[in-house]
Amino acid sequence: MMVRRFHDGGSMTETEYLEKIESAFAWIEAQVDGWNQSYDMVIETGRHGPVLETEFESGQKIITNAQAPTQQLWMASQYGAHHFVLTTEGWLDTRGAGLFEQVFASHASRLASVDCAPKGRTEDF
Repeated sequence: MMVRRFHDGGSMTETEYLEKIESAFAWIEAQVDGWNQSYDMVIETGRHGPVLETEFESGQKIITNAQAPTQQLWMASQYGAHHFVLTTEGWLDTRGAGLFEQVFASHASRLASVDCAPKGRTEDF
């Protein structure tokens, strides 16, 4: 499958990149709100500049941050770190782990000990 990377060749402006990051962060916040309601638990999010922390009841976190110089979206938890590039398919892991929404939900499910199924896509927010 041929996947076009938007970040190659400077085809995405900084403003466009930051809009995509904002959409990804809004998607995370919407997922967390939904999971909190569905599972009667408390997961909190907090923004600190280009970083979004998602903290679970156990105190464990998923850290998501913008990497403007490379136009990537980075995510890390105790279960691993991932770098995502924007493609025609969405934010895709550079090492083949899949789309951001699936990887984030997988880490969240493990940290929350419930099935945190993703709903929607980051570009929908």
